[in-house]
Amino acid sequence: MIKIKNDEKIEDLEENRLRIIQAKNSYRFSVDSILLTKFIKIKDYENIIDLGTGSGIIPLLLFGQRKGLSIYGIEIQKKLADMARRSVELNKLQDSITIIQEDFKNIKKFFKNGQFDVVVSNPPYISMGQGKINPLSSKAIARHEVKSNLEDLISISNYLLKNKGRIYLIYKSNKLIKLIVILKKYGIESKVVKFIHFKPGENANLVLLEGIKGGKEELKVEDPIFLNINQKIGDK
Repeated sequence: MIKIKNDEKIEDLEENRLRIIQAKNSYRFSVDSILLTKFIKIKDYENIIDLGTGSGIIPLLLFGQRKGLSIYGIEIQKKLADMARRSVELNKLQDSITIIQEDFKNIKKFFKNGQFDVVVSNPPYISMGQGKINPLSSKAIARHEVKSNLEDLISISNYLLKNKGRIYLIYKSNKLIKLIVILKKYGIESKVVKFIHFKPGENANLVLLEGIKGGKEELKVEDPIFLNINQKIGDK
């Protein structure tokens, strides 16, 4: 019997009849993670790791897209990691998805260099010192670089990825150059970008990016995505 706490509820996902445990009044995943999951290209039997998995939404949505996937979700926040772990158990996916509560900067003790085919992350978009920090710590850590920054993420991704392994990210579009430069610093070439707009006629707000470790210098810009203005952006 999976325990559901008073401040939680179970919600149905559209994919594969899966369900997820969500907090009622604090951190909740948003359309960002759904868009990122749809952008990711995976193959059968690949090893995948989601850095900053939050409630575990990305591993759950990735499961079933291909055969024989092994997926890890890393989450620094104890409450969210516990929630993600119980969602995995709720769907009886313990053989395919493993949730680890840890700061991703410290995960070399769990994994070998080059162990993964794919790294996925929906990282915090806002640098410390910019914008108002949410009083809810779960949302503050998801949105601001409270516990780690972009370079921390790319550095550990370089360690985790095998040669020609892929990284998939969603980030603020006005920081795309910063993202590409840091990826290149760690030997990861940006290969595909896809911009996300709130609506036609407005500048892009977010960008999806695929990078390849040890890839060639060739960038493809895919057709953009236009969202309904009322869709919520910014958690995970």
